Formats: sequence, C-alpha cells, structure tokens
Amino acid sequence: MERKRFLAVVMTVMMVISMIPSMVFAAASSGELGGKLKIKGLAAVGVVLSADYAKVTPEEVTDEDFTFSWSRQTGEKELTQVGTEKTYTITQDDLGCRLVLDLTPVDGSGLTGTLTAKTLEVAATEEEAKAVEQEAEDTQQTETADGTENAQLEETADGTEDAQLEETADNAEGSQDSENQDVDRTEDVQQNAGNEQEDGSQNTKGQPEETTEGTDDSQMKIYTEDQLQVDENGNVQTDGSEKDGQAAGEDDKDKKTYEATVTVEDSEDQICDFGTVKGDLEDVEAQYVQITNTGNESLNFQEISPEHFMAQDIIEPLSAGESVSVWIQPREGLEPGEYDDMITYRTEEGIEVSFEAKIAVEGEDDSSDDEDLKPSDEPSAEPTETPDDSEAPSAGDNADASLEAQSLDVNTGSLNFSDIEENYTQANETLSVTVTNTGDGTVTLKIPKSDYFEVMNEDGSEAVSGIQIAKGDSLMFMVQPKTGLTKGDYSDTLIFESEEDSEVAAQVTAEVSVKEAEQEQITAVQADPESFSYDDLKEGYDTPEATTITLTNTGNTTVSLMQPYAEYFDIGELSASVLEPGDSAAFTAVPVTGLKVGNYLDSIQIAQTSSEGQEDVLTTIKASATVSEVKKIYKLSVTPEELNFGKAKEGYSEAPEAQKVTVTNEGNTNVTLNAPSGKNFKIGKLSATELAPGESCTFKIRPKEGLKAGSYTESVVIDNEQQISAEVKVQFTVKATRKAKIADPADNKITGISSDGYTTQSKITFTAVGAGMDNESPGKGDVRYVPYNWKVINTNSWSSAPYTAAFGITKAGTYTLTVTFDRQKYNGSEWKNTGEQDTKQVNFSITQAQTVTATPTPQPNGASAKTAVKTGDTTNITPFVIILAIAAGCIVGVVVYKRRKK
Repeated sequence: MERKRFLAVVMTVMMVISMIPSMVFAAASSGELGGKLKIKGLAAVGVVLSADYAKVTPEEVTDEDFTFSWSRQTGEKELTQVGTEKTYTITQDDLGCRLVLDLTPVDGSGLTGTLTAKTLEVAATEEEAKAVEQEAEDTQQTETADGTENAQLEETADGTEDAQLEETADNAEGSQDSENQDVDRTEDVQQNAGNEQEDGSQNTKGQPEETTEGTDDSQMKIYTEDQLQVDENGNVQTDGSEKDGQAAGEDDKDKKTYEATVTVEDSEDQICDFGTVKGDLEDVEAQYVQITNTGNESLNFQEISPEHFMAQDIIEPLSAGESVSVWIQPREGLEPGEYDDMITYRTEEGIEVSFEAKIAVEGEDDSSDDEDLKPSDEPSAEPTETPDDSEAPSAGDNADASLEAQSLDVNTGSLNFSDIEENYTQANETLSVTVTNTGDGTVTLKIPKSDYFEVMNEDGSEAVSGIQIAKGDSLMFMVQPKTGLTKGDYSDTLIFESEEDSEVAAQVTAEVSVKEAEQEQITAVQADPESFSYDDLKEGYDTPEATTITLTNTGNTTVSLMQPYAEYFDIGELSASVLEPGDSAAFTAVPVTGLKVGNYLDSIQIAQTSSEGQEDVLTTIKASATVSEVKKIYKLSVTPEELNFGKAKEGYSEAPEAQKVTVTNEGNTNVTLNAPSGKNFKIGKLSATELAPGESCTFKIRPKEGLKAGSYTESVVIDNEQQISAEVKVQFTVKATRKAKIADPADNKITGISSDGYTTQSKITFTAVGAGMDNESPGKGDVRYVPYNWKVINTNSWSSAPYTAAFGITKAGTYTLTVTFDRQKYNGSEWKNTGEQDTKQVNFSITQAQTVTATPTPQPNGASAKTAVKTGDTTNITPFVIILAIAAGCIVGVVVYKRRKK
C-alpha cells in the first residue's frame, strides 16, 4: 500500500473512534437508587420469593449489587429478620404476617440509598394468596371509583403485589393520604403549572397562586436526607434532572379483632377441680386461671357472679396481647353435694371465654368415738375390723403372679370351738385351717384380722401377711379365741385373700361361746384418787377448786354406801349410794374456809352398813392441806405483747382498725393502774383501773391519722402506783406513694420551622418533640406522647427516633405542617398505646426563588443557548478529545507535506 493511502486510512479510523457515542464505553450502573422495588412470588406458605428490579433505577442493577435482609412483620412496626439470602422460602411461621425485603448496595457498587418492598399477608395456600390479592385489587378499584384515591394495582407476571398510588392534578382536591403508596410526579405537571385551569381562569406563568393543603400534591417533593441535593447556598436543586421524591408510608393497618382465650393452671382439661371437701370451706385454697387478649384491640370485661363459686372481676381494660390471672374459689356455706358450674367471662365487645369449676362437699362426721368392744346378743356374720395390711409387701413383689389366674381354697368352712368359762386366762382349744393355692401362679397371702380370734402359724408364732404360697402348695394356720372375751357368743369370718387381687379369697367362719363363771361374793370399792392434798394455800385464801373422788364397785356384790365426812374438808353429797358391780359414784372434797397457818390431815372413810347394822369401812382416802403465810406479789402481764398494724400508703384516708390489749394482774395483791399514752398511736381508755389478783382489763391502740412516710415503733407502758409495769410493743409503717408522671399534651411541639418562610429551593427540616419523651425511668401509670406521623400534603410516618424529617416544596404558597402524637402509658414493663392522639400544627410560607438570567452573546450560527444541552451521559470525554486533536494534527501534517513536495 502506498504511504499516502496508509496515512489516510489511519486518520479515518482515529476520527471514527473519536465520534463513537460515549455511551458505548459507559461504566456499570451507578448513582442514586430510585423507582419501585417489587417482590416476585405469591405470599403463600412454601413459595420462593425473590427481588424484581423491573422498575428500579438506575437500570440493569442485579442481585450482585446488593445485600439482602428478609424480615417478618409481626405487629404494626415490629420486624424480625428471617433471612439474608437472595431468595426466601415462606415458612409456616410466616402465616398471617407480612414479609419485608430491604436491599442495601454492596461496597464498591457505586450505588447509594436503599430499597424496600413488602408482601401482602402470608396465606396458607397459593389459592388463598390469589384471593387476597384479588380482594386488595377490588378495594383499590372501589376507592378510585369513589374519588378518594386513584390507586392502580400492578401485578407482575408471577402475581407479586405492587400497589402504587398515582394522584393527578384533577383529583388532588379530594385526595386522602394512604400508607405505603408511591406518588408519581412528572416534569409535565411542573411545566403545565401555569397553564389555564379547567374552570377557564388564568394563572400567568411566573405568578404562582397561593394554596393551602388542598394544593395539588405534585407541587411537593418529599426527600430523604441522602436524596436532598443542596447547592453551596443551601438551596434545593429542582431542575428537571432530579428524581421525583417518594412519599413514605405504611401498609394498611390490620382490621380490628376482638379475641380472648382462657387457660386453667395445671389443668389440661381447663377445669378448676377442687376435689372433695369436708366441713368448712374456708380452708379451700383458691385456684387461678389466665385470660389472654389474643386480638388487636383492648377488651373491657363485665362483672361476674357465678352461683356456687366466687370469681375475681377484671376491672382494668385488657390490652391486646396482655394476660391477667384471676382467682376462683368455692362460696362459703355450700350444702353437702356435688357442684359443677360453667364460669363465663364476658366483655362489652361481645367476647366470651368459659371454663368449668367443680367441687364435692361432704357433711361433717358426727359419729361418736367407738365404745369399748362388747359382744352383742347375736353373733355378727361379718368381720368388725378391716384386715391391717400395713406390714404386707407391695404387690410389685409378686408382679408376675398378678398376671396369672389366682385361686385359693380352705379345707373347712367353719371352726366351732367348745364353750369356755368367763374370766379364763387362756383358751382351752386350738383348731387348724389349711389354705391351698389352687391357681396358676404364686400368691402373696394376706392374714385376716379379728377382734375375737387369733390366727397363728403352725408352730404357734403370730402369722403375718406377705407369706407366699407357690402353685399347688398349702399352709396350715392355727386359730384360737382371744384372751379376755366376756360373757357372750362370738362369731367372725376369717378371710384369707391375695394381696395381688382382693377378689381372690377363701373364708372360714369361727364361733365360740363364753359362759358365765360361778364366783364367790366379793365386796370391794376402789377410790380414785386414793389421796389428795392442797399444799399451796396462803392465809386468807379463797375457796380453791374442789377435788372430785370417784368410787367404783370393783366387787361382784351390790354395796350401799354411807355419806362420807371429814374434819378439815367440806364433803359433797354422793352422786349415788347404791352401786351394782362395776357401777361408780362420785363426791367432792375441798378445804374448809378460814384455816389458819398450819398443816391439816384427814382420813375420809368410805363405809357401808352391814346386814347386822355394823359399819364396814370399804376404803379410806387420805386428804391433807397446808396453809402458809402470804407474801405480797405484784405482777402485770399484757396480751399480746406485740402489735403490728402493717403498712399504709402516705396520705391514707383512714387509719388501721384499733386492736385490743388485755392487762392481767398476775400477783396476789390488788393494783391500781395508770392510763397509758403514746406518741404516734392513739391509746383508748382502760376498761378498769383497779385489778384484784387474777382480774384483767382491756384498752385499744391504733395509729394516729396523717403520719408521714416512715417506720413507727413504740413501747406503750402500763404502770401502777406499786411501781410495777408491763409494756406492749407497737409497730406501723407508712410507705411513700409515687405519683404517676402524666405528660401534658400541651408540651407536644414542632421545632425547626422558620417563621421567616422558605423559597421553592429551600430544604425544610423539622423535629417533632413528644411530651414526656425524656422520662428515662418510667413507673407504672406514667404517660408520654410519641410522634407518630406528619403531614403537609401527604402523610408520612416514623417508625422510631429520631423524629426528624426534611422536605422541599416547588410551588409558592402557604402550607400547614401537622404532626400527630400517640399517647402511651407505661404498664410496669413497657409503653403501650392508649388509642388516644394529640396533634400540633405550624404554618409556613413558600415564595418563588429568584431565577438568574444571563445576557446571551451573539453567535455566528445564531445560537443563543448559554450551555449545551445536557444528555445525562457522565462518561469522561477527555481521551476522545485527545484522539480528535491527534487526527487533526495528522491531517495538517499531510497537507504541509504535500505542499513542500510540490
């Protein structure tokens, strides 16, 4: 190739390269994130969710540009992270909740800002999820038809929910703010702001009308801190290259639900079972049930009064998610019987929760103590005492036998003993019975117990339960009447049974008769006590308590007693003078009044008159008394010695109830008491001031009214003229009361809004300050206000502190900033919304920013633009300029070369 042609080709290539659009060499996506992030996939259990960037700017962003955070929204604002991968598979735990996806650019991506998307509530199946989406779409379309909102539900190809609110200038006057909606604002709206209105009125360009909240919201842009572009003079840039602001919001709140559940402590069947109770019900302990508000609204419970049970009322409203424990107790005075009530708690909202309460009440056992065992005229066919198996081994010792068929048999059905004479010392006859195991396995034998007969082993030793008899084996037992049986006929059924199964038994009937024995006549009387004494009498004594002497005929003949007498004792009349064998009579004896100092002894004879008229002494009772000089003793005692009036809160309106104190003269001399007094306690009047030995008086004590917080302890002294005293310690505590801190809604305020106004290029920043937000150590009942949302044209919410926001408005006018504060109350563990709100407003004005216009310089081609049109391409064009210059230089070089050559 010739040199000239080669050089021409090189220059042509370089010029073509310099003219290639810079977009061919543009770098990867970078800049501020914008647009709308969507979530691919239905909101149903088991579905895999992923991010959809179809409407995200800048374009061509991919999963590699972000870090992922999937969260479950369990309340109005509570989020729990459930995944950090690019995709997330919905689980059963997500049912009924919304899922939130947050995307954050990775380091070095060149992207700034964040993106967030949220699903509808998770359904159990994909069919249910589609129905929920359809319902949401119908709701949006209905609201549009009413003129309140112009919402368009955009669904992606796989059914992902993507709702946007597009408000136009035509319906701005009736628009309402809605949570979690994107407002599209285009440059066309701004350019047409000065055009003619629909009603024909003119609005000259450059002369904006002053508007209020009804202004078309396309005139306002809401910026986040990182989205605001502020120049060096502090003005917000509002040229056409800016991205439209997006109004932040929240999803529609859940519908109000009223639900509750009840749980009985320690009961899977939800039954308060008080079991079986005898007698007084005061000792029956209360049981507790827990009622939980499972809805999202507070519940107000009505009073309750079951028929047979007392139940605690729920007085305070029960907030959503909270639980309360209430007691249940049987009513006092229930008659014997069984009671089974269904107890129902009802709310003013129409909710009912129920549980069962039951109790069995038995009457008091009025049977008297068993009398001494006596034979009946006719023998009983049933045993009178249940066999005692306290020493028997447990059935588990012979568990294998209980699994096999058991059977017992005896060699005889009756044991008939010969008659014996009363007062025998030992039975004269012993009979045997053989017990045989006729079953399939070993039997553990229980020995019968009898009141009349003894069961012994073959060798004469005592037979005890727990003996094991192998299959087919037999054991012989010896039976004889017990010693000491009185006259009468005795019969008892002796049951030999299996410890493993009480129905496996063999029985034999034992019978014996005790006949009356011929006796010699015995005359005898026993005195109880046989002697008594009074050794502690003091001179001038009062008549002491008399001693009772019981006389019992221990012989076998009838006796006729004479009235006894004594010299130093007063003898009471005999309660009976004729005593049959075994009968008793009684009389009293007490020292006569007025005995002087000394020792006194008497022999009180108990006698009868014989058939010959002689006096026969049957027994003699020794009686003595000692009278000594009196030494004066002064002694006082109080009951109780300590009184505790408990605790009361400062400012109590009524002092605790007075308590009684008893003062007793424990000396032997009369005393005269002085009235006691107290400093912080009121002392009542003594019921008596003169006390004889052994006498008592009373008075009352109670704390004074109006005592300040503190602990009060005193000793109240009761003294007398004899210089002896007694004291009672009293105690009372007054607790300081804490007053709840109730924030005043008047202290809610908005700061940062300038009274000088702003321009259409101003960045407007403000802060909402809730009353009581500085309460760092709250107590139960404290109240505060927390900023919830704010509104100029659109409503924007805060989820947490700091409660600061920034925005800009591109149309002049007068506007109102409104901030809503939630009223919260501290329940002892956390702050809870009460449902009440307070609002604060501040007005501000926006003026049109001055536009700087430069004087154009005439150009040869007639262009009047000061600068070239911006294309949005930020590629560095310096290398292309250099290439172009080199190409131009080459052309000039070729031209010069040709001229010189010519």
